[in-house]
Amino acid sequence: MDDRNQSHGYVTDSGYADTFFRELSPAWLNYVARLNGSPPRNLDAAFAYLELGCGFGSSAIVNAGAFPHGEFHACDLNPAHIEGGRRQASELGVNLQFHEGSFESLLGIDLPPFDFIVLHGVYSWVGSDARRAIRRVIEKTLKPGGLAYVSYNSLPGWSIEAPLRKLFVELAATAPGESAERAEHARSAVNRLRSAQLRYFRNNPAAATAVESYFRRAGSYLAHEFLNQTWEPFFAIDVADEMAESGLSYIGSATLVDNHPALVMDAGAAEAVAALPTERQRQLAVDFAVNQRFRRDVFVRGRSARDETEAARHLESAAIGVVANPDRIATKARVPRGEITFQSDFIGELQALMRGGSMTLGETVAALGGRGRNEREIARNLMFLVAAGPLMPFARAFRFDVLHERPRVANRLVERVLTYVVRHRVSRAIPCEALGNGVEVRPIDALAITAWLDGTQDVEDLKMYLLAGMREPGSDVAVNGSLAQSPTEEATAAARHVVEQLVPNFIRLGLIV
Repeated sequence: MDDRNQSHGYVTDSGYADTFFRELSPAWLNYVARLNGSPPRNLDAAFAYLELGCGFGSSAIVNAGAFPHGEFHACDLNPAHIEGGRRQASELGVNLQFHEGSFESLLGIDLPPFDFIVLHGVYSWVGSDARRAIRRVIEKTLKPGGLAYVSYNSLPGWSIEAPLRKLFVELAATAPGESAERAEHARSAVNRLRSAQLRYFRNNPAAATAVESYFRRAGSYLAHEFLNQTWEPFFAIDVADEMAESGLSYIGSATLVDNHPALVMDAGAAEAVAALPTERQRQLAVDFAVNQRFRRDVFVRGRSARDETEAARHLESAAIGVVANPDRIATKARVPRGEITFQSDFIGELQALMRGGSMTLGETVAALGGRGRNEREIARNLMFLVAAGPLMPFARAFRFDVLHERPRVANRLVERVLTYVVRHRVSRAIPCEALGNGVEVRPIDALAITAWLDGTQDVEDLKMYLLAGMREPGSDVAVNGSLAQSPTEEATAAARHVVEQLVPNFIRLGLIV
């Protein structure tokens, strides 16, 4: 049978959500490696990258655009996904090779050795044969020292909610329509059972809360989450054992906060975990401490003895910065354990530094040091801010210098993405070379930025321009606007946001020069 016609039990009649995942960025994965004492991959030279189960390719397209000197490949079984990805990549002018077929089919293709292999939303939703093929692809094509990203539903966090999946599948089985429609039917049926106060829901309030959350998800998402033939959550140590068969060693989490036990566990839990005799036991216990339900694991191919001096050098060279307004870096940040607080003078000086662009961790520590400050503590605080979200890993340090007399977009790709967003009325991430990642932009913002670049830079004039765009027949440019706002309020808010926030951010990121 033609490989393309074999779904292996995976939902193919509904497209997966067209979503960009920032954790798949080479720069993000390099930061995880640095943070955990593993050498990063060289992003200044040519490198190769493969995404398995790419969906419509949104993440692969952004990453390929952010690293034009890289060689990017993406694979998916669903023909509609591949067709949509190719169409979008072609329209944006991004160089990306798509492969339609199963993971097994990649084993017969002449592929380059890869520096990065990533798969998001795949491992828990395919059968054992497909998982084995994934590991064989990694074993065959990932370079020594290369990084692999594997995300999956995990235990013990799914233990209470897992029975809902069985109920979901059975209720969807008798419903008409494609998988997305059947998933919506099952959702309503499960909710009626929840409302009837079945004892399972009374005894497991978390399961009842989960059902309520399903109504915030599209039917296509629920179909891909629950209706595949295979749906299996894993313990992290079992996944690590499987990856070890392909020569991989676990190094850390792309959920950055999970790399800092102090931010996810209280002191008592941390002490109890630390007292366990082996790293394997400690890793398992951490997942019980935080009730982990989804993991984003990062592995390295092979692992030599850690050189502390070299590890420190790699960490100091990690670039960090902000994507939003630096003035929004606050003295308090939310983390799973609660709230962490920073001294106001430290935050004020950090804001001033970040207004000029991104810097390496070592440069930032040096600039904030002195006056009797503890540089080790400063470095820890910066890493905590990256973990909590106010700061973000960058591909390279980029300092804003002087804006051209007539501002323009940095390259044709930025221009094409803005045009794409306005034309198709969809939010998209703009590839950013300094960030090595994507910057999300809404249709109304893309329309306003385009007008700003054309010379409409006054807030009031920009508001009137946006209002005219909203009033075009069939226009839904304000798709992300609040339903509580009138068009005038929406246009005013968007105009202010673009002039006061988004344009300065784009300048600082090198997207506007």
